[in-house]
Amino acid sequence: MAKLGLWTNAVGLLISIAGTLLLFLHTTNKYHAAIQDIGSIAVGYLGLILLGVSVSITGVALLLGANDD
Repeated sequence: MAKLGLWTNAVGLLISIAGTLLLFLHTTNKYHAAIQDIGSIAVGYLGLILLGVSVSITGVALLLGANDD
């Protein structure tokens, strides 16, 4: 169970990092930053970041559950 927790935590961190980089690249691009609908696009990237955080927290919970056994 500990190995699954570590993998889940790592995947969650990678999803969060990818979402953060995509958001940064999107908002620093002159063409994309000029789009009026940047708010909904940013919300999508923030959703990806929060998905990664929740997956990472699940991995931590699996690790803590493995320590109780």
